[in-house]
Amino acid sequence: MNWVPYISISIFLVSLIVYYKTKLNGKDILIAASIVLISFLSWQSALCLIALTAATTLLQKSRAKAWIGIIIHLGVLLSIYLPKENLTFFKFGLSYYAIQNIGLLLLSIRHKPQEYNFKDLLFANAFFAKFISGPILLPKEINALDHLSKFNPKNFTSGINRILFGIFKKIVLADNLHIITDTVFGGEEVEFKGITILIASILFTIEMYLNFSAYTDIALGVGKLFNVNLKENFKIPLRSSSVSEYWKKTHISLIDWLTQNFFYPISFQLRKHPKYSIVIGILVTFILSGLWHGLYAGFLVWGILNGVYLSTEHIGKKAGIKLPKSIGWLFTILFISFSNLFFVSKTWKNSLNFTQQVFTIESWNFKWETDVFAVLGNGWHLEQQFQLGMIITLILIFLILENNLEKMAKSPNFSIGFVSILTLICFLIGNINDGAEFIYMQF
Repeated sequence: MNWVPYISISIFLVSLIVYYKTKLNGKDILIAASIVLISFLSWQSALCLIALTAATTLLQKSRAKAWIGIIIHLGVLLSIYLPKENLTFFKFGLSYYAIQNIGLLLLSIRHKPQEYNFKDLLFANAFFAKFISGPILLPKEINALDHLSKFNPKNFTSGINRILFGIFKKIVLADNLHIITDTVFGGEEVEFKGITILIASILFTIEMYLNFSAYTDIALGVGKLFNVNLKENFKIPLRSSSVSEYWKKTHISLIDWLTQNFFYPISFQLRKHPKYSIVIGILVTFILSGLWHGLYAGFLVWGILNGVYLSTEHIGKKAGIKLPKSIGWLFTILFISFSNLFFVSKTWKNSLNFTQQVFTIESWNFKWETDVFAVLGNGWHLEQQFQLGMIITLILIFLILENNLEKMAKSPNFSIGFVSILTLICFLIGNINDGAEFIYMQF
């Protein structure tokens, strides 16, 4: 029996009671609970977290020392690309709190020495709601990260609503979508029709968004339970009518970090060449974003493609080209889904296989029942038809009602209907036992 979830929940509940029922300092309680929980999952990771936080605190006070701190963090980050059996020491959260620290050290280099104290920095790095997968905080947001140990019923209700909404997105929508997309992208090399790959890549784009945003909902909801306001990371990006709008509304904390630390500095350095500065800044920023996800060719191509999309859009705007919103939305979904085809296939061999099938004319000679529905539904018996139709219908209803549902999830008011319906759907349709892990956990 796997006791990890039960012990983790127990640590969380104990910390919640101690937080509100004692007169101890709230920040100290959250730091202690976070370190205990991280140590339980991996004591090596807890030591790494404390060591890198201490190094950042000591090395932020001068430009020369800050460079040393960045080199240390980069050296540790590169260990991610070592064989997996060597990763135990760095297993949890490293990608997120390390680049958070690097952002602070870069601020010391570009502006002036910083004076963050160890406790504040440790709280921003270790807080268990965000530790494993963000959201990533900019230095000014670390200062703004606060807590209040006085019980706030509105925050508590909002937190419960948000956590439930995240669980619903994960186990009902994302995990059931994963079963569909995994039939195309999860197995050995198989010949699929171009239409099947295209639909699967669009469904994967939706799955990835639901998976990422579900984690963020849960993290922000947990933060609300302790009166800690974490940074929003998604703003309904699938309704975007341009690629630039999409990237303003998705993975907001990572994009903000990359923008502040790479795009702005690169564009500023090349300001004497305004025709090229923005384009080069965009391309470098997204190539680095791709490499951050891992040393797979697919991630690199994903970054290059999104850089090309944004650069082309920037040049088009300068030329006065503006598409109707409906056409812009369609192109955005198709372009993002095509880049995500490389993201999900990862290796160059898989990427070439899928793209070749998409762009082969013969591959578009297909039958809906056998080549599309039967593949995506893992068969085409009555039960499989019903399951595929039910999940697709549920996804469409969710996307139509998403704006209203998100407002209810963020509401400080308790809604019996909202809570009851989501809970019932989770129990009836939720893929509780076989769901995939959060995609965030893979980076």
